[in-house]
Amino acid sequence: MSHRESAFKAKRGDLIEIRRTLGYKHWVLYIGHGDVIHLTSDGASGDMKSSTRFSRSEEIAVIKREPLIEVAGSDSWQVNNRSDITLPVDKIMKKAKEKIGCKVNYSVLNANCEHFVNILRCGIQISFQVIKTYCIFGAMAIINPVAAVASAAFAAAATLKGLLCAST
Repeated sequence: MSHRESAFKAKRGDLIEIRRTLGYKHWVLYIGHGDVIHLTSDGASGDMKSSTRFSRSEEIAVIKREPLIEVAGSDSWQVNNRSDITLPVDKIMKKAKEKIGCKVNYSVLNANCEHFVNILRCGIQISFQVIKTYCIFGAMAIINPVAAVASAAFAAAATLKGLLCAST
């Protein structure tokens, strides 16, 4: 186990949550030796600004194997295996490694980095960030419909301008 691995006690197959700006989290799958597999834009490898942000809500993404320290950059991160439901580690590793280099359709709501790692680890395509966002907008709509509409309009405008990180 390398120093980096022992520092956060990650094991092969663990999900790692990287905290980005504006409350967004980028999700990666730890595969050992300090490396992760993740769904990202087709930008330059290791360039956090281009490799984990999308300028539109839907486009093509690529599955990459990269060092965790390059993907995380200066952002904080932690192991976060939200679900006890997990496939066998060997099966997770095999599926993940087979996907390296594949280009896939990306959708912030339906096929983002959190969906990707949850499919690999649990066999379930789910993004808790998307669910949480739906809940927040739903609650806002009940409490204050005008604020909900304004907030949704701001989020849509910011996403179109590339101000928000569009992968989860």
